[in-house]
Amino acid sequence: VFFGGYPPSPPPPRHKNSIKNLEALTEHAMLRLEHEAQQALIDASNNFPGVLGTPASLVMKLGCLQLGGVQLGEYPKPNDALTKEVARLVTTPSEVRDMFQENVYMTNNNEEHQVSDLIRALPVCVRADQAASLIRREKRDATEEEAAWIAHADAIRDALIQVDAFEHATMQEAQPGYVRPALEGTAVRMASLERKSFAFGTAEHIDGKNVERA
Repeated sequence: VFFGGYPPSPPPPRHKNSIKNLEALTEHAMLRLEHEAQQALIDASNNFPGVLGTPASLVMKLGCLQLGGVQLGEYPKPNDALTKEVARLVTTPSEVRDMFQENVYMTNNNEEHQVSDLIRALPVCVRADQAASLIRREKRDATEEEAAWIAHADAIRDALIQVDAFEHATMQEAQPGYVRPALEGTAVRMASLERKSFAFGTAEHIDGKNVERA
């Protein structure tokens, strides 16, 4: 549990209080890991084999706060409020998000790089979302500045999120005459078969017998 909960913690050289709101992230991770560990031990205790399986299972269940099939205590999952706070910390500009961005390779502004572009797009998109939320709440038209932020964010999203913008999945497939190995292998196997296709719902003559195919 403690090993699994270590990644949300800051690197050792940094002071534990140097990252604002890190406690929320660590608490969420530890609560989830404690709950999952307890459930995993309970499942393991239900599957002890051999003669000593029953007493060993009883001891483990007691350690998991379970007696006679009754759960006397349980490590809780993170509540919705804590989960919402962690989601906010990692999806909006924050010191926690900056911690995860440490040592991530970034290019200059004029170089195309997907990860760098995503990181640089976050403040713009957050600013645009705040403007759009304010406009909806106040039920009014956008100001010139708000419209510019929203248009800028939309342009960035269109540029970064292009699911169907690639004609080929790899550079090899873009080469003239390239055939994927799986398709090429299928073609070779089909060429070696005596029967190239199967007709369904018709009678076929196999080994001197008429066989009705479904």
